[in-house]
Amino acid sequence: MNRKLFTMARPSDVPAICLAYATVTGRADRWYLFDAADAADALPPRAMRAESCVIAPECGDTVLVAAGGPSAISYVLAVLARAQTSGAALVLPGDVAVHTEGGALRIEAASVDMKARQTLRMQAPEVLMTGLHGEMKFHHVEAAIQQLHAGLGSVRTIAQQVTSTVGRLIQRARDSVRWIDNADDTCAGRVSMRIEERMHVSARHATILAEGQVKIDADKIDLG
Repeated sequence: MNRKLFTMARPSDVPAICLAYATVTGRADRWYLFDAADAADALPPRAMRAESCVIAPECGDTVLVAAGGPSAISYVLAVLARAQTSGAALVLPGDVAVHTEGGALRIEAASVDMKARQTLRMQAPEVLMTGLHGEMKFHHVEAAIQQLHAGLGSVRTIAQQVTSTVGRLIQRARDSVRWIDNADDTCAGRVSMRIEERMHVSARHATILAEGQVKIDADKIDLG
């Protein structure tokens, strides 16, 4: 590979800047290291990544290096050729990085904020969300779910009105407590209640109306 230096002269006492190709052989903290052949061509053995070089160089990559003299800091200006083309890391100021690997995309940042003026869509065969705290605020929500399985530790809901239409409802609870301030109206074709131990009904007034037969069967019946 041609590693000839191209000198950019300046009309001042500042040393001229030399541009050359180099192959990355390693990294030490913020410094990128080059092979001995590059250093023999008057390039320094190490250089820092310039802020404009958003793709982080990896070992084996061919980069463009700007050398400013023996006492000046050299910079990697750009990645010209990748040794591994399956992935890359875009390093942005503020400890933000975008990683690509085998067609996958990963964003590393302290926080990610997405804003759309009209519509924000996400489409995937599988969507996973994991977090310690979640908050959703919507004015109107429509959900169509074929099957839902949820494991919840504690649920608290506050609603003005709830209307649900269910084909079949099956509930099982260890304890159930309800408070209804006004009326509790149940309309059913048939009602069957099976109580293993004791049933207690307390009311100021109670009325039982039946068009047909009323049957009370017990070992002992107390009236009055």
